[in-house]
Amino acid sequence: MMEKIKRSLLAGIITMIPIALTVYVLQAILILIFTIGGKIAEPLNQIESLKNFAEGSFIGFDLLTSFIGLFVVSIILIIVGFFARNVLGKRVVNWVEGIFTRIPLIGMIYSTTKQIIQSISGTKNNSFQKVVFIEYPRKGVWTLGFVTKETHNDNDERFYNLFVPTTPNPTSGFFLIIPVEDVKETDISIEEGFQMIVSSGMVSGDKTPISK
Repeated sequence: MMEKIKRSLLAGIITMIPIALTVYVLQAILILIFTIGGKIAEPLNQIESLKNFAEGSFIGFDLLTSFIGLFVVSIILIIVGFFARNVLGKRVVNWVEGIFTRIPLIGMIYSTTKQIIQSISGTKNNSFQKVVFIEYPRKGVWTLGFVTKETHNDNDERFYNLFVPTTPNPTSGFFLIIPVEDVKETDISIEEGFQMIVSSGMVSGDKTPISK
C-alpha cells in the first residue's frame, strides 16, 4: 500500500513540475512586462499630451505602458538571442546549462524541455525524426507519436522508439518500442505535430491520414 502511495506521489510530482514551471515562467514574464511598463510610465506620466491622448482613447494609459513594456521585453529577448548565437554567448550559455544539468531532477526537466523546444523551433533536426500514428491505447483509437530512433533485433525486424507526449503539456509523456509495420506514417512535420499536441487537436489540418 505504501509503495503504491509513493509511486503515485512521485508520478504526481513529475506531472506537476513541468506545469508549475510553465506557469512560473509565464508569471515571471508578465511581472517583468508590467514592471518595465510601470517604470516607463513614470517619465511618460509627465508628458501631458501623451497621457491625455491615452486616457481619451479606448487604450488607456496603463494599457499603453503595458504594450510599451511588452515591446521593451521583446527587444531584450532579441538582444539575449543575438548574444546567445555568437561565440562568447554560446560559451556563457553552455556554462549555465552545465550548472543546470548537474542538478538532480532539475537537470532532467531542463534537458527534456530544451530538447522539445528545439524540436518545435527546428533548431535541432535530429531530436525527433518524424511524426507517426499508432493504435493506442486500444484498437481503433489512434495516438500521435514522435519517432526518436529506428532499431532492429537479431532477426533484422525493425522497430521504432517512440515518444508519446501528453496534451496540452508535451514535456511529459511515455516511451514505447513498437514494430515499424504497426505504425501509420504521415507527412505531418515535427512542428505541426507539437502544435496539435499543445492545442489538443484544435490546430490541425482538415484531413487526417487515419482510416477505418
